[in-house]
Amino acid sequence: MKHNQITAAILAAVSGICLMSVHASAAEQTESGVTLTVTADKSDYETDEQIRIAVSLANNSGSDLTDISIKNAIPAHYRLADGSDGVLRSTYIQAGNSISAELILEPEPVVSAASETAAQTAAAETAASSETVQTTPETDASQTQAAQNITAERQAFSLSTLLLILGAAAGITGAVCILLKKRKSRTLAVILCIGAAGAFCPDADVSAAESETKSFSVSEEFSVAGETLALTAEATFSIEAEDMQAAFAAYYEDNSEQVISVEKADEKADVYTESEALRLMEERGFTEYPLTYDYDMDGTYTDETEALPDSDAKHPMYQTYYVGEDNSVWTIMIVGKMIAANPVSYNLESDLDVQILVSETETLTSYTEMGNKFYTTIPKESAVLLKVVDQITSQSLNTLTFEEVINQ
Repeated sequence: MKHNQITAAILAAVSGICLMSVHASAAEQTESGVTLTVTADKSDYETDEQIRIAVSLANNSGSDLTDISIKNAIPAHYRLADGSDGVLRSTYIQAGNSISAELILEPEPVVSAASETAAQTAAAETAASSETVQTTPETDASQTQAAQNITAERQAFSLSTLLLILGAAAGITGAVCILLKKRKSRTLAVILCIGAAGAFCPDADVSAAESETKSFSVSEEFSVAGETLALTAEATFSIEAEDMQAAFAAYYEDNSEQVISVEKADEKADVYTESEALRLMEERGFTEYPLTYDYDMDGTYTDETEALPDSDAKHPMYQTYYVGEDNSVWTIMIVGKMIAANPVSYNLESDLDVQILVSETETLTSYTEMGNKFYTTIPKESAVLLKVVDQITSQSLNTLTFEEVINQ
């Protein structure tokens, strides 16, 4: 390359860097080796223009982070576009790793005075017409009965939900998976979900690991039609005092007769897609409640998200609920390509010191996001008791009684 061509290339590169510095803006802060960065794609925007902002949290603390939450306060008169989430969560970030997300802000629609007046008038007319409806005793009775039916249904649903929540609190949630989220308790945010033979929860030595909670915020300013606005991101997390991957690996060793395999989730091809998992649940008769997932294959925490029938995306585990004919409450779990069931209500009623899981094999497969791994083990009876059946279906669960499950 000739000298003038080299010079031109260098100038072009420098110009590009300068342009990037002009059109992009960033704010960052580091606390205890954890860096929170908020970056707008430009410094200046037009009034009707979308604003794209990248938010990231990098863990260079030398320790594991758990229970991470980044809340974003967006400026007035803006809203999050579809697909954007104002809260970024993760239950675990290994030392040296990071999480990130893009927020897309759009101007809130302007409501004209005429439109607002028309809406208020329509609301007033609706309220007035509802006050003049004539009712008969028969109408009152039918309406009252309908209201009572709705209330009963809500109470029944609340009872099922309560049992599941109690299952988590009682520590019997291997299958309920219960994301032991520290945002609701001090227990480690970790999933040890069941596979073919279920999963078991970490013992007190693991769940009580020492940690230090930190919180700080960063504000990124930008200009919209000459007006200075800002987005503020606040990060909250806990710095763990020990290596969490090593702690959970030790737990599996201590509570298993044999550790059969340990596999990285993102390297395992034999995993159901959302559409495949939904078809499996339909074939097994579990369609009353949505099938949901909480993690992507790289270990990214998604919060509870409903699986879609046309999606080819894969996830390390899925979960749904089932209420038996005897009102027993179950959590049905898929981990990898294996299925198991947790009789939540039976476990609650049991006097046993260990939980029981219904499985199709004598092995147990668990998923933990501490390293994004599947553990396949033969558990010790002091950790989990397995009730092995030929196939887990809604019909087969209905034939199982409390005595058959708990007394083995």
